[in-house]
Amino acid sequence: MEKPPEASSSYSSPKTLPTDLIPEDLGPSGDLGPSGPKAPTADAWLRYTLPSLAVAGGLGLLELARQRFQQGHMFAPTRFPEGIWDAEVHGLNTVDVHFTSEDGTPLHGWWMPHNEAKLTVVYCHGNSGNIAERVDVFQQLLRLKVNVFAFDYRGYGRSAGSPSEAGVFSDVRAALDYSAEFLAPRHRTVLFGHSLGGAIAIDGALHRPNIAGLVVQSSLTQASDMARHFYPDLPVHWISRNAFRSIEKVPELKMPKLFIHGREDLTVPYHQGERLFSAAAEPKSFLPIARAGHNDVHLWGGLRYFSHLTRFGRQARRHGETSIDDDAHRLRTAGSAVQVEP
Repeated sequence: MEKPPEASSSYSSPKTLPTDLIPEDLGPSGDLGPSGPKAPTADAWLRYTLPSLAVAGGLGLLELARQRFQQGHMFAPTRFPEGIWDAEVHGLNTVDVHFTSEDGTPLHGWWMPHNEAKLTVVYCHGNSGNIAERVDVFQQLLRLKVNVFAFDYRGYGRSAGSPSEAGVFSDVRAALDYSAEFLAPRHRTVLFGHSLGGAIAIDGALHRPNIAGLVVQSSLTQASDMARHFYPDLPVHWISRNAFRSIEKVPELKMPKLFIHGREDLTVPYHQGERLFSAAAEPKSFLPIARAGHNDVHLWGGLRYFSHLTRFGRQARRHGETSIDDDAHRLRTAGSAVQVEP
């Protein structure tokens, strides 16, 4: 077999490089030679590698901050058996409720009826713990003579799965749907959300707008603002995987809304509550609580706090009844407009 001809080329590489293009680590001829390149000097190594190391270190620090923000400030669930699951010891009459989210995830909640109730509160708790760690909250709500349906998001308490923004939004819609079908009509239902639960309740109200009212307590404007609050010197808000853009949703909500915020809240700053209220559509009201932090607004608010909730309940009931009358009127009007052929 004949040897194939060698490929020819019109290009011929020069034997030397122009001296202004020769790296310092090569000889003046630019020839690597049989022994290879000269070892880089310490100064050269530092000059070329330190910027890369600084970038890598900065990204590593940013990722660590992001993980701490996501885990510590967005979702920090505790699972059964942590909490007071024998709530009857504390005077609560709880009925276990098992239902499923929109994607089939099994969820768990407590139904706490009141024999004088005219409204039902669907309660969305904050980012940490579970419903069994909020017995005192439910005791306070029952003072208002309302039914309470509290549930755990996926990954919390006795609910299955792992929490995510899309997941908990799906869970609150499922809770509202279950409540409307088995517990109380939607026009007599008030959504109540605390802290991150406020953002979850806002999204639930956006997708189930025919509820009677919405209470948002100690809640955030959006996740990026919380990232700036906890890590002001790091751009964690650029890579936060959760959005919770409540401030973009509240202008769309037409039901009565009550915003409550403690002036000394160190977890979700007071100005976020003010901004959320300012962005919301009417009807709305704002209740600032002097000296209150993140979890003690009912203690510092005292009688004023419960009086506002009672008045808001009456407003929500009127809105709910009016919406039912409006729906009935639209149905009658639509029926009279139907032309029946002989």
